[in-house]
Amino acid sequence: MNEMAGFNRDTTADEVLAGIDLSGKVYLVTGASSGLGQETARVLASRGAKVIMAVRSRDKGEAAATAIRTVVPGAALDVRLVDLASLASVRAFTATLAGSYGGLDGIVANAGVMAIDHAITADGFEMQFGANHLGHFLLVNRLAPLLEARAPSRLVVMTSGAHRLHNVDLEDPNFHHKPYDRWDAYGQSKSANALFALAFDAHHRDAGVRAFTVAPGIITDTNLHHHLTQDDFAPLRRRQPEVANLPRKTLAAGAATMLWALVHPELDGLGGRFLEDCGFSEVNPDPRLPNGIMPWALDQAHAEAVWGLSERLVGEFFARTADSGVKTSATALPSSAAVASGLSVNRQPSTNRLQGRTLEVALEADSKIILEFLPDGVLRWRGLPGLALDQSGFCPVDVVEAAPDVLLIVAMLPAQGRETMAIVLDLSTHHVLFVASQLADGRRPFERKTRVTQRFTKGQIRSSRPSLQSSAPEPTRDLIGTRAIYRYSEDTVYEHLYLNTHWYSYQCLKGVRRGDCGTDEASYWKIRDDIYVVTWREILIDLAATFVYDMKARRSTGCAWGTPGGSPEPRHILTGAFFEKLKDAGYPADIELI
Repeated sequence: MNEMAGFNRDTTADEVLAGIDLSGKVYLVTGASSGLGQETARVLASRGAKVIMAVRSRDKGEAAATAIRTVVPGAALDVRLVDLASLASVRAFTATLAGSYGGLDGIVANAGVMAIDHAITADGFEMQFGANHLGHFLLVNRLAPLLEARAPSRLVVMTSGAHRLHNVDLEDPNFHHKPYDRWDAYGQSKSANALFALAFDAHHRDAGVRAFTVAPGIITDTNLHHHLTQDDFAPLRRRQPEVANLPRKTLAAGAATMLWALVHPELDGLGGRFLEDCGFSEVNPDPRLPNGIMPWALDQAHAEAVWGLSERLVGEFFARTADSGVKTSATALPSSAAVASGLSVNRQPSTNRLQGRTLEVALEADSKIILEFLPDGVLRWRGLPGLALDQSGFCPVDVVEAAPDVLLIVAMLPAQGRETMAIVLDLSTHHVLFVASQLADGRRPFERKTRVTQRFTKGQIRSSRPSLQSSAPEPTRDLIGTRAIYRYSEDTVYEHLYLNTHWYSYQCLKGVRRGDCGTDEASYWKIRDDIYVVTWREILIDLAATFVYDMKARRSTGCAWGTPGGSPEPRHILTGAFFEKLKDAGYPADIELI
């Protein structure tokens, strides 16, 4: 171990930051409601930093913040909710955070679960790989612009000596084809953490953002392992006999390496390193020993492969500010994630316009719906007119002003229900259109031409202020015969032709699906003059979409939803485009036809 400033395995977090003033700095710590995350937040706050405490439980997060303020009066703490086992929750969290902060000086990706019974995330991933790695992969990458805005800045990703138990299985990371083993799954997730930090550092170092991997050691005062019995630990002890003899650490010593990696000037200009005991770890390829780095965690090419796998699984691709030096194949077929990544570039930003509001909506059938927009992008609902929904529930929500005073609300219902809801709310008329989408029963896959059903329900906001006199949303033929070009990004362009009241055709003019074309079911609704809702249901892919068209601004804003590419659970793809109507058989000059 390379000890640099006299720090070692017994050094405490307070000792690492002694004499360092962090006034004006802003740091994000996930899993900050207990254990190492709470200790890291406490020490950062004690040095004058503002700390965003990302937690899964509001009550536990507030309790942790209260405990910190007891010993650090006036601590600047911002408790925010995020569930790393839900990509929708991560997207909602990052969207609201980006709207609140102009930059971050550092992120500590600390939250996680350890050696649990088999479980899956809301998106169908094995829980440890999904929550420990994929949730952080999406969160950090979506917040990378905030790190670049405050560069030089740092990312710290927590791993464990348990990474030595299992490399990342690129072919079957979710244990679909092999028996589940809690320690293999935990080890894989910790290897993924280390490889993520390695690749992130390579991608962002030219922008002044550096990344480190930290293995904190075995900590006595955390809840991470309290669910495990002695029988659960037995397989680990057989595989790593010396793990029982490793010295245990206190929280104060466990958080020291985390804070050394995050802020200490001794590491200025460095990155991509694996740290233990406030020093640089050494390679140790013997899997029976519990300390050191396995060689696979330092393999840059493997890190890039895991990065690519992670992008495909979360359905987003991320820009890189540096060339990692590892070339990837240009001949591979595009994945559904690659297709989705080009559809969100021109989407309008989310808004907090409804946050804190409760809406009561009356339906035509004399029933009512309650929509309560809570902080941190959460919707509490009662009575949604779905196809097979419970009477009430909570879910992440995305709200965007798709046209003047017309909001598109995407209620990201739990994946296991195989149903979602888009709500188009016209604030000027108080009219509401609900679009429920549901995947067909997998046991009857060919019951319909398309495997997604959509149902439309009209309503009106109940308000003491009478709404303007106007027509309710109605099916329309206004768009029939329209041919238009939709630019989702500079590199992703589609043509649409609206054939009749039941069908529309498309072809990809630019993008990874260039040349693809087809005809799918469609529905059209008029909200008011120059504002329409267009929905479609694909025939060959289990996918449906709801879009709001602003004809004056020539923008479409929407969300596709389903299980493209054989995704194990349905997911949401937030999309948007600029469009131009075509009046003849020609195409714009930048379109090269096949």
